[in-house]
Amino acid sequence: MELLIYDEINPPLAETTAKQLRAKPRDPVEVRINSYGGSATDAVAIYNALQSHGGKVTVTVEGMCYSAATVIACVGRCAAYESAVFGFHAPWSEVAGPASELRDAAQSLDKVSESIARIYAAKTGKPIEDMRQLLTGRIGTWLTAVEARDAGFVNEVIGKTAKLCTGNIVLPARFRMSVENTPQATAKPVMLSPDAIVTMCAQEPGVVASLLAKPHTEAQVQARLADAKEIRAMARLSHQSGPAVDAMVAAGVSPDTAGQQLLRMVAEQDAALPVSNIHTGNVVGFGGYGGDHFMKAATDALVVRMGGKVKDPHPAVRDFQDASLSGMAALCLNASGHSTFGRSRAQIIKMAMTTSDFPDLLANTANKSLTTRFEAMTEHRQLCETATLVDFKTASAVNLSFMPGLQEKKEGGEIKYGSLSDGAESYKLATYARGLVLTREALINDDLNAFAAITANAANSAARLERDLVFGVLTANSAMSDSVALFHANHSNLDSNAHGVDIAGLNAGRVLMRKQQDSNGGYVLTDPRFIVCPVALEADAEALTASLTYRPSSNAELQTPAWVKALAVVSDPRLDAASASIWYLLSNPLVAPVIRLGYLNGVTAPVVEQEGDFDTDVMKFKIRFDVCAAAVGWAGGVKMA
Repeated sequence: MELLIYDEINPPLAETTAKQLRAKPRDPVEVRINSYGGSATDAVAIYNALQSHGGKVTVTVEGMCYSAATVIACVGRCAAYESAVFGFHAPWSEVAGPASELRDAAQSLDKVSESIARIYAAKTGKPIEDMRQLLTGRIGTWLTAVEARDAGFVNEVIGKTAKLCTGNIVLPARFRMSVENTPQATAKPVMLSPDAIVTMCAQEPGVVASLLAKPHTEAQVQARLADAKEIRAMARLSHQSGPAVDAMVAAGVSPDTAGQQLLRMVAEQDAALPVSNIHTGNVVGFGGYGGDHFMKAATDALVVRMGGKVKDPHPAVRDFQDASLSGMAALCLNASGHSTFGRSRAQIIKMAMTTSDFPDLLANTANKSLTTRFEAMTEHRQLCETATLVDFKTASAVNLSFMPGLQEKKEGGEIKYGSLSDGAESYKLATYARGLVLTREALINDDLNAFAAITANAANSAARLERDLVFGVLTANSAMSDSVALFHANHSNLDSNAHGVDIAGLNAGRVLMRKQQDSNGGYVLTDPRFIVCPVALEADAEALTASLTYRPSSNAELQTPAWVKALAVVSDPRLDAASASIWYLLSNPLVAPVIRLGYLNGVTAPVVEQEGDFDTDVMKFKIRFDVCAAAVGWAGGVKMA
């Protein structure tokens, strides 16, 4: 995590920093400073938040480190560029009012100065008296990076020794290390009535008793309610509830303190849990949802974070929106009855791979993300009829051109029966598969991009495969059951007059399609629905469909026939590879199908399966797709060569 202190230090920056650190409590933090300073109290708040952070904290001063910014620079190991400048001065305040308020303001400044001096002393190891000397007057003390290193504030100077002039510098007013103690701030605060406090705490009555013990402002009550809300959320995450949680809320402990207490409670419960009772699916999870709900919410959240769109996402998705891969692993372990208290990220990942539902979560996420991406790349399916197959045996599809026609039944006469076997086109499923791996290092590094890449590549590969099969039917022009090529003069669906994609070509192709007859001499009665062409002809096809209008008479309005309005253009570079001038007309596949796509058991998207590899510390993903494409009729297609 990178934290930039590149502007004024103020309450919004302190609040944002605290939220970022709480969201990723164990991540390493790199603080980069280039700031004139600002609010001393907010700088101390940021310093404390970084000090209590569970991950490693490093600081780099990249330019200016003045005033309040020097407090933040005291966290962890500090490096400074050779040209960096440090400035130390006493905190100050603008105060107006009676003598009593001036005396209060002076005492406040002394306390803030003492707090900052102690932070300096802890960093440098120097006597606190020496540090107090840095905080004298408005001008204060100015140091180069080397001088700051010699004083103990900097651990490393990056680059050669700098020779800088550090005379008196006048800070912009808003960057001076200030204590917010203006007349507005020192005005007597407005205290809420007991009734107002009760009303504000209607959703969290547990805090009322302690708040009524003494007067409180509206801001103080809101802060207590915010802390209570955060404690309740952490309790749900830790699967804790009841009097113990209520007592923490009522006592007004900080969220940080509550978090430590909750972790101890989880650890104690885990130690007392018999091995035989460890199970999955029954523990209440994040957002108050457990079992299958937990898995669905976590899956939807990961899919969204990977850039996918989820239809009707689970209501608890927001509870997981900031969770990392290792965080998800920890949640799965908790849901399985295992504690992650005190364990490193690597330990959590290792446990989760074998003793939780984490592998299933990744597999579910991969499947949902893959399906979402894959379905967005299936424009070609509108050209095809689809079928469900139950096995890998050779299947047959009735060719529309061999359909037996209806015959008149005389009074008292028998119904004559026809056979479909003579015109059956054969095809069979094939299995396509590929294996991919997600390394242990990627999981520990919370590399969601690596995981997203697996599903994205699988989706792209599957879509390319299916398009290869579909357009391969057109370009291969293989023989049908009558031993004649799909597009052939004998089938009356081949125009060899080198028609371009224009009105003349469209009309010629439509005539061929409209005159198609079955084996009994009956007309199929179909119209073109798709112009299927190489990419080289796509612009011509789109221009043609956009411009086709007819004027039945000189007085009539322009009209576009229904069959023209229905035309859609589908292009593909696979057709260019075969010929940049050949194009096709296909009918609605529900009326006269030319191409059939077959799937095993109705599964129309690739399927992801996963397994762990103990020897190589990787998670293997196997992507499998059972699919086929075949020509099943010629009456609904015309080739314009």
